[in-house]
Amino acid sequence: MQWDKVKNILIVILLAVNLFLLSNLGAKAWQSKRHAEELDDNLRALLAGYEQTLDEDFRLPQDKVLPLLSLDRSRADEEAAAGAMLGGGMTRTEQEDGTVFFESETGSLEWGADGVVRGRCETGQPAPANENAALRLARTLLTRWGLQAEDAAYTTDGLSVTMTGTIAGQPVHNRLLTLRFDQAGLAELSGLWTFGTPYTTARESGVSCVASDALLAFAANAEPGGKILSMTAGYRLQSDSSRRLQFTPTWKITTDSGEYLVDCAKKMPVTQEN
Repeated sequence: MQWDKVKNILIVILLAVNLFLLSNLGAKAWQSKRHAEELDDNLRALLAGYEQTLDEDFRLPQDKVLPLLSLDRSRADEEAAAGAMLGGGMTRTEQEDGTVFFESETGSLEWGADGVVRGRCETGQPAPANENAALRLARTLLTRWGLQAEDAAYTTDGLSVTMTGTIAGQPVHNRLLTLRFDQAGLAELSGLWTFGTPYTTARESGVSCVASDALLAFAANAEPGGKILSMTAGYRLQSDSSRRLQFTPTWKITTDSGEYLVDCAKKMPVTQEN
């Protein structure tokens, strides 16, 4: 009988603890929701002062910390891709600025030290008849050339196909390859691309990507009258003074007039090179 009373007391205590935890969790969720609503209202008011508006469906992303990443250029992978693209009899010429020029009877390819790539070659295939055919051919060629991206995503515009991918699970806003097909069975390749796995050092700390700071920095420098649709944290690819490739934490802000980049660390808009 006494043990039954003890069990009942323990059950009551457990119920009380659970109710307390649930109420505490609910209070935190309510406070978080209210804070998000207040922040949204404040941002809309501040942006109105810059003659900018937020789309009704806009949701401010969560702040995040991204590490600075570096990448060493891989000339071997560049040459392998060029060989797969241009075929046998390919010649290689390297210029003083690090740009490498490949050429064969079927086309040519130029690969810059900063990752910029431009080329043109015969595909050996009939010209695509429509967007779907262009997408299928682009997938086949990019895979054959060893240029398939991690988490590859494709967009089409007529007979032009653009591929993007991720680095360390994050989008790289200016790292992309575009294949344009013409009626003569030729393909033109252009974009900004890299090979290999980037790395970070113990001395390098992460960069805080604060969405509200980036949004206000963009609005302060943007042309008035725009509507902001969305924003995404990720990286932008650039080369430093020693020609080492860097992945810099950057916000991409999409508006009704285009896409813009804001440096997470400097909290300043940057110009897209590509």
